[in-house]
Amino acid sequence: METRNTQLPPAPPGVITALISGFNAVANRAVVLIIPLLFDLFLWLGPRFSIYNLVSPIIPELERIPTQMQGFPENTSALIEFFEKANLFSALSTFPLGVFSLMSGSLATESPFGERLATSAQGLPALLLWVIALTVTGWLLGSLYFHSVARLVAPEGQKRPSLAHGMFQGFLLSGFWTLLWIVASLPVLVFVAVLMLISPSVASVVLMLISLLVLWLSVPIFFSAHGIFSNTDQLFHSIVKGFRLMRYALPSLGWFVIIAIVLSQGLNFLWRIPPADSWFTLLGIFGHAFITTALLAASFIYYRNLNIWIDEALQWIKAQTADSARA
Repeated sequence: METRNTQLPPAPPGVITALISGFNAVANRAVVLIIPLLFDLFLWLGPRFSIYNLVSPIIPELERIPTQMQGFPENTSALIEFFEKANLFSALSTFPLGVFSLMSGSLATESPFGERLATSAQGLPALLLWVIALTVTGWLLGSLYFHSVARLVAPEGQKRPSLAHGMFQGFLLSGFWTLLWIVASLPVLVFVAVLMLISPSVASVVLMLISLLVLWLSVPIFFSAHGIFSNTDQLFHSIVKGFRLMRYALPSLGWFVIIAIVLSQGLNFLWRIPPADSWFTLLGIFGHAFITTALLAASFIYYRNLNIWIDEALQWIKAQTADSARA
């Protein structure tokens, strides 16, 4: 049996090992792919929820905005195209708890069956209710998805959270982050809007810095859900553990996040090559579901291993400090 030198700190868990374990787990139990597959099939072949009828009255006003706003006239056509083709059902894809989707950002209006049916909300109050309903449904679907993947990679003998626990705490977690995002973003948007009127170049720099901050915070926010589905943690305990992970294991965690982003986003270029009206898109949907679900499984494995390593490392530091005090 190999023994470790107690004079050296414990080595962090391997990123590649976690990735391999995640891919093997999903390959052996492909049933977990049902949720993301059905989700993308609905967004691909199902009806569209258009919002163009509500925004079309303001399109002429957008075109009359003074041309001194650099770049705006060129972007008007792209903005109009987005409103014409946007699918409100994409609101079902939520963060940090949500089903990973290849088709949520698609603006395609056709499928292999031809022109897709379109529906729309009548009035802004109805639209708001639809957005809330779709978002909450996305939270619940995401909780079910995370719960199924977490159970797949849970060690034998470990107490597994119930589905009711995951759904309830996942709902609370998503609601907490959404409310915090709304409260924090409103003053930021007002500040950036005022700054845009004063100096557009300075506003661009500020927006870039804010974007970097949001990207940095998205990592612990994403992992704040893992404790709920792997350790039966309550809402705030899981959030604290997500930020604890960022504090003590940033270099190792950073490598995992970079590899996961490169794999998922890089392969998305491949999955999106077939047009939406081709049946070859089905291959892209299946490939995306497998890769992203395997990465999610690997994230649960790496989350568990990192927390064990952090506890061991803190105990090692405590023991070293005690030995130094006695010397």
